[in-house]
Amino acid sequence: MNLRYLCLISLVVAIVPMYDAEAANPNLSVSAENDAFGNRFAGSMVVEVVVNDPRLSDVDSTKGEPDVTINGQQLRMTQTSGGSWHAYFAHAGAARAADATVGLAGEGLDFGVFCGRDTPEETFGVSFTDTEGFAVPSSGGLSGFADGTGQADACTGEPGGGNENNVVRNAKSLNKNSAVPTGQTGLNPAAWPLIQLYTFNSVTITYNGGSLQQVQLEYDEIPNISLSTDRETYPAGAEVFVTISDMQLNQDPTDEDSWTFGTDSVFYRAYDDRGSASAAGGPGLVNLLP
Repeated sequence: MNLRYLCLISLVVAIVPMYDAEAANPNLSVSAENDAFGNRFAGSMVVEVVVNDPRLSDVDSTKGEPDVTINGQQLRMTQTSGGSWHAYFAHAGAARAADATVGLAGEGLDFGVFCGRDTPEETFGVSFTDTEGFAVPSSGGLSGFADGTGQADACTGEPGGGNENNVVRNAKSLNKNSAVPTGQTGLNPAAWPLIQLYTFNSVTITYNGGSLQQVQLEYDEIPNISLSTDRETYPAGAEVFVTISDMQLNQDPTDEDSWTFGTDSVFYRAYDDRGSASAAGGPGLVNLLP
């Protein structure tokens, strides 16, 4: 297959905020909050929510889970080794559709495997009944899970190792201090990083940390998309550098994303962020254009 253009896209969210976000929400940050794109996100983008509150940052003494909601539904938070609390979420239908494109486990837009909202707490140590299901990195030791758009039932069993998640590649490590439950909530380490799924249009993320801190997002088409080249004319054989500004290309909020564009093809993670082959040349290379 002829891959004519390689574009490595590294998007930093909230580069130019419309207001002093840190002052408005001193303890709450959301990866999709970005004035340049109207606080919009789209498709199967994974959104990271972080609560960094000094009152809850101790890693060697028991702390209560931050009260965080998405459109009034609980968003389960997990404490990482640095003391901050993290959660990942995505649109349920878009995440399942993206995962259905995967040609090889661990490549492309692989979310891992999906479990139903009624998964018993004892499976992963935490319940997720306010979600429309969730994704965990691997099917090892589990039954009831689904890939892609298949029916995800309650997952049961003993979660095993392995990690097929290719859309949250650089999550913070869990707090595993022996003085407290893992992640403060008792989450099974095999479930991390875990992506919670919801259906939404407008999104309001609220942290009730004494005073309400909120971030509002729109799940809609991305505005202000642009493409530019480094110059207007080129001699024969010259390299062409293209800059694409498109929030939706920020699939993974924890790592740089690599997109490869051909004349009639688009690939996710054909190459890694250093330009080395990832899915390229193998069955994991899937054209995302219909």
